[in-house]
Amino acid sequence: MTGKKKENKKGLVSPIGATEIDITLISEDIHQPRKEFNQETLRELAETIKLRGVKSPISVRPNPDKPGTYIINHGARRYRASINAGLTKIPAFIDTDYSEADQVIENLQRDDLTSREIADFIGRQLAGGKSKSEIARLIGKTNPYITMHAALLDLPDPLGEVYRTGRCTDVTALYDLTRLYKANKEEVITWLALSTQEEISRLDVYQFSQFLKLKKTPPSNSTDDHVSSTTGDKTNATSANNNDQKQSTSPSLLDSIYNLIKKDKRKPQDLMRDLSSDNKELLKTKISDYFEQGRNCQNIVQFTIKALQDGSFSAKGSGALQLIAFLHGMERSESFDLMKILEEIAGQQEAG
Repeated sequence: MTGKKKENKKGLVSPIGATEIDITLISEDIHQPRKEFNQETLRELAETIKLRGVKSPISVRPNPDKPGTYIINHGARRYRASINAGLTKIPAFIDTDYSEADQVIENLQRDDLTSREIADFIGRQLAGGKSKSEIARLIGKTNPYITMHAALLDLPDPLGEVYRTGRCTDVTALYDLTRLYKANKEEVITWLALSTQEEISRLDVYQFSQFLKLKKTPPSNSTDDHVSSTTGDKTNATSANNNDQKQSTSPSLLDSIYNLIKKDKRKPQDLMRDLSSDNKELLKTKISDYFEQGRNCQNIVQFTIKALQDGSFSAKGSGALQLIAFLHGMERSESFDLMKILEEIAGQQEAG
């Protein structure tokens, strides 16, 4: 079925509406925001098309540089799968009033674009003279959304490497980490180099920002702090001995506690209720050790670097619990509260 016809800007007549088009006359848009295609799902779609054909027409527009040919507006997956299925023609809807913004909006609604693809689109729009506010209105997003994605276009080299290798692809985490980098370049570089090679989440960046904030806060000169600092070496030595004695069992317990809270979404109060008396005591002792080390620590940077190197602090598991306990101790204004530390883990589930 051939649709209506309309004269384009060059005076050429092109059909409009639903029709079937020779697949060799169609090409993909070089500015299509979506660049990544899952090959397995493409193969599955090709098999479906072999059996049932293309049920939903793709959207195309006339190619102004090659009369009689078309550029895909939307439907690149169906187009690729149709080629793989051996089709010679494909149903298409010819839409002359279509823009790159429409492509982005459709893919955003289906959650089909990566953060980098969104950033590249924003970059092209900025280069074309549009403001961030105009781009936000264009695709129905907020100004902060545009700002955070635009930050991916000019990441500092260390953060660019973290993004390219897949250690961190969360836009919010990268944006916050970029801000930290600008104010604390050497500390961020050290943290990235010494932390584990696991993925970096929003929670990890938040915890690191808290560490930097506390590091810059001068310790209190109160009598209590002076007393605790003079006894700090003894406390740390006792904690180290206790840590050595329990090293064979406590990491697995802390890892289990962390995973039950973070992955299984178990409530801390339910978790504590179900623990045996021995495990409760072991958990409390292990976490309180790191709380006291934070309270009595005299050289925060040196201690933290050493803890990152030996695995005591990390982004996940037992190391994350220990780091949070250490940060709570550094506050020095609060007493040890195991439930408060566990609830911090539970209360900072990563947002989607």
